[in-house]
This record gives sequence, C-alpha cells and structure tokens, in this order.
Amino acid sequence: YMQINGVHGTVSFKRRLNKEEISDYTKTLQTAKQKAGQSGMSILIVHDPCLPQSPKSNTGAGNLSSQDALKFFETMKNYLGINTIEILPQGPIKSKKGFYCAYVSSALSLGNHVINPELLLTKDFNNLITKKELKQVVKSNTLEQKDSIVNYRNVFDDGSPFDNMLQKAFERFKNLKNDNGLKNRYNKFIEQNSGWLETVAAYERPDNPEFFKFKQFLADEHLKIARQELNKRGLKLIGDCEIGFSKSEVAAFPDAFIKDTYIGLREWGLPALNYDNILNPDSAAHKLLKKKVQLAARRYDSIRFDVSWAYVTPQLTHKNGTVTQKEMGDSLLKLIEGWVKEVKGNEFDVNNLIHEFEASPKDFKAMVSDTELIQPLKGRKKVYSATHMSDNWGSNDAFINYRKWSPDEFVIGVGNHDPQPLRQIALEIPDIVTEDGKRVEKRYKLQQIEPLAKILKIPPQLLKDPVEFAKAKFAEPMMAMHNMVFYMDVFGKKERFDMQNLNNPSAYSHKIPHDFENAYIKAVQEGFGFNVMDSLEKVFKAKGLDKTEPELYKKLIKYRDILLEKEPEKLRSNKKLAAVGAVVVCAGAAIFAVLVKNKKPKTPPQKEVTQATINTPPIQPHQDTLPAAFHKLQTMLPQTITNV
Repeated sequence: YMQINGVHGTVSFKRRLNKEEISDYTKTLQTAKQKAGQSGMSILIVHDPCLPQSPKSNTGAGNLSSQDALKFFETMKNYLGINTIEILPQGPIKSKKGFYCAYVSSALSLGNHVINPELLLTKDFNNLITKKELKQVVKSNTLEQKDSIVNYRNVFDDGSPFDNMLQKAFERFKNLKNDNGLKNRYNKFIEQNSGWLETVAAYERPDNPEFFKFKQFLADEHLKIARQELNKRGLKLIGDCEIGFSKSEVAAFPDAFIKDTYIGLREWGLPALNYDNILNPDSAAHKLLKKKVQLAARRYDSIRFDVSWAYVTPQLTHKNGTVTQKEMGDSLLKLIEGWVKEVKGNEFDVNNLIHEFEASPKDFKAMVSDTELIQPLKGRKKVYSATHMSDNWGSNDAFINYRKWSPDEFVIGVGNHDPQPLRQIALEIPDIVTEDGKRVEKRYKLQQIEPLAKILKIPPQLLKDPVEFAKAKFAEPMMAMHNMVFYMDVFGKKERFDMQNLNNPSAYSHKIPHDFENAYIKAVQEGFGFNVMDSLEKVFKAKGLDKTEPELYKKLIKYRDILLEKEPEKLRSNKKLAAVGAVVVCAGAAIFAVLVKNKKPKTPPQKEVTQATINTPPIQPHQDTLPAAFHKLQTMLPQTITNV
C-alpha cells in the first residue's frame, strides 16, 4: 500500500486490491462477464509508443515487449478482465510539422520503437548495445513531460539518439562470425522477406539499405517475443492493417497505384491502389495488397482492417477534385480471407478478423435499408464505437434487437482512437467537425441519454450528471459478446488522442504513466475511469441478474466499492505515522553512520603497520558534518509530514 522512494519520496495511500482480493476479484469478474453475455473478445486498444516507461528506461517511446509494458498488461488483465490487446499500426512514421500519425506510416515495415533495447542487452542478441549507450538515449530524452508525452524525435527519426544507438549495434552485428546464431536468424529473415524488403530498403534508406534491413530484422524478432509473452499471459494480439501506404512504398511499387488518386478524402493523402486490375493475380496492386495482408497475418494473432469499406465500395478522389466510387462486392474481402488462411492454416476462423465499416454515409452506405446489411458485411465481424448512439444505432441493444445482427458479428465499445474521449462527451465539450467545408461544433451527450436510460433502466435525469453518464456509457458495451475499450478512456483522459486533421503535435502522443496503477485508481475514484465492476453491476440490474444471481451481484458491489473507497482515516493516520517513523529511522541511521565514519581512529600498534597503512593519508574529521545532518533532519521532517 505504501511506497517511500528514498528519504524524500512521496507516500501513496490509494486503495488497491491486495493479493488475497485479486484472486477472488478476477474469478468474480470472469464469472459475471459470462453471465452478462460477454463471452468473446474483450479488447484493450493501445498505441505502443504510448506504453509506460519507468524513468530508467524512458527513451521517449514505449515498447510492446518491455518489462514495463508487460507489467501494465498483466495489471489491466486483472482489473478489466481483458483477453485481447489491439495495437495501432506499428510502421515507421515521418514527421509532418511535428505530427506523427500512425495511419500515415509504412504498411510493410516496422518502426524503431518496435525494437526493445532491453533485449539488445542480452546474450540472445549478442549484447549488441551497452548499458551506457542505452543510458545516453534515456538522458537525451529531455522532454519536460516525458512521463506523459511520447518523444517521437528521440526514437523515430533517422539520426535520432535511438537510431544512432542502433547504428552502433549494427556495426557490432557486422563483426559477428558468419556462423553466429543471430546472423543465421538474420539470413533466414532476409530470405523470407525478399519479396518486399530489398525494394523498400532502397527507397526508405538509400544512404544505408543494409542498416534498414537490420532494423527490420530486430523489430520482427522483438515483435515475435512480445506476442509470445502476451500469449503466455492469456492475451491475444491484434494488429491494425492500415488502408494506406507510405511515400517510400509508392515509389518502390509505382505500378500498384493510380497516379494522382487518393483513397477516401483527399486530405487523408493516402494513395489509392489500382482497383481496375487489383483482382488480377498478376497485377502489381494485387501482389502488394497480398504482401501487406500476409505480413500482418504472420505478425499478429488476428487483424483489424482499417477502413474496410474501401475494400467493398472504394471512394476514389482524383487530383482534379472529381470523386468516383467502385463496386467491388465481397471479392476483395474473400481474397483477404484466403491470404490469411495461407499463412495461418485452413483451420483459422476468419470471423476473428475485424473490419472497420464505420464511416459517414457520404463515404460508405453500410445498409441497403434501415435494418438489412449489404451482402459483403453479412457474417463478417464489424467494429463500431458508441459515440453516435441513438435508439437504432451504436449500442448492443440496437444492433441485436433493431438491426437483427448476430451477437458474434460485431465488436462495440465506448470509442477508439478516432472520436472524442468519453470524458469530453460527458462534460459536453464540443467536437469540431468539418461539414461542407466549414468547421462546426457538435455535442453528442443529450441524444444518448434516453436510449442509455432505456437500456440500463436508469432514470434519465441521473444521466445528466457527467460522471453517471460516463459510467452508463462504459456499462452498455459490457452487454455485448465482443467489446473494446481505448486506453485513454480507461484512464478517464480529457485530452483527444486524434485531433482529426488538425495536425496537433500532441496527437497520438499521450503516454500511460509509469505509475499506471495509481493513475488508474485515481481515474476510477474521480468517476471517469473504467470501473468494470460498476459496469457489470449496472448490467446485472438491467437484466434482472441481481435477483437470479444475488451472491455474485453482492460481490460486484463489494469490488466496485473497493475501487472507489477512500482508506479509513484511522488506517491513513497509522500509515502517516509509519511513514514519519521510517524517515526518522533512516535519518537516525544516516547520523549514526556519520558518527562512525568520523570517529577518530586509534593509532594501531607499530607491529601491525603495513605498507598500505603507511601510504594511506590520515582521515580528517569534518567538524560540520554532524550539525549539518541534524539540520537536514530538522528541515526534512516537516516536508515529509506535509507530503504524507
């Protein structure tokens, strides 16, 4: 419960689950989720550069296989009952006026941040870097808010401190013997990826294509390790297969694209594949899309397909401003599913693939009527956020009872990286959107109160309160077979993750703090963090399970309140005394050490004098040491007590 970091450390008194409670908590959570109907994917969405980093390892961008990240995932699994981690695209990103957007990264290659320095310090990677070199990268991360904001420049950019450290690793790697195990793995990787690696390397790093290939090898190895570690912890890994390609990839495979044409909106700036011949197995577009899909299939347990409607009815915006739309039916989706099975085997269930069909009606009409899905969407798992909830849309209830969808064919959650965070919506902070070329303000809370109140059987008046509204929004997706939650909402963040084409440097940059458990508990106690037991309590009551499962319902309330409770005043007082006592003991020990150190030594007998004794200068007692130590204790105690 209590941490004292050195003599001057702050003391934490936040109520957390103890070891005995965690076991029963997790059992209660899993049983309750099954009873509520949440028997499928329970997804936590993160952006891996935003994963936590302790001060000693804060290079600027988090890493999926780091010990800090794995500890975070274990903690979130315990508290939230998740079974799946979904990450945003992991490709290298080029800065656009200080803005690093994951969805304009490379579709084939992996970024520097996927490489874990912790692993490069091990024998398995031939100690390719030194601790001193890693410390130098950490030292170079001078960002004032480095615990809460990603320092992309320190890691992602060519010639960054992180990149320079990898360059030293590359020089050592080249000097390894040819029969070295690491070199054998490297050669196998080069052979397996020759279809794209050589070509992209020439455009991505023409100054040093071999260095680029070396980094891709390390990133691939470390991503495998991350996935293995997550699987050991009972967590599946879903990767996001973005719709676009980088400028380097367009230059490397020019015949795969339609010149001066973009997929979706022109401001996205995403080059469009050549849909005129993409179904032809011999076309460059067909081969490139297959390569992208199969790389994702090899890297992850499953895949989320970004902008999946662009595989069904792609909207093409041409340089002259004209817009055309092609009708592909489900031909491309069938190809994609077949390509995944070529990698994972015929036993792989393609219903585990997730498709983003969420878009404005101007971009994509997902229905042929109010209730019936168009054929390509039927039977495929679709993902939706609940930002635009209404009586007939954006909820588990609407999709099942109004749309008549199967519970197994959709994933729903409060939101993802795209929309406003839940806290902003609850506080009625306006969303700035573009309509007919003009920026207008939108608010989404009031339209959701009635459907939420109806589904959860809560008085509508209660949901006008921001905290109660946020709690209800978290609860509704817990009725679905498959649900998701974005890490920014878990931690009750008010900041918007994606600034929606505003190119704000803070977008895609909000880190999970290294003290993530305390941060999570604080968010829950403020009312905007995700208290899963509170959500399940609401679901149980709405479904009448509080009557049929009374003992389980009582446990939900018990653990809901544990996460909300403030520690009893008596316990806090005892801890304050313990903290002060610890400081006094530490200070007393320090003073005693000073006394011992400065005690004038006796002159040893002549017969015991050695050459070492003769050459050692006599210790001079420092007369000011003892008063200074007492003064330090005197000034330290009031501040410590204040902190407590």
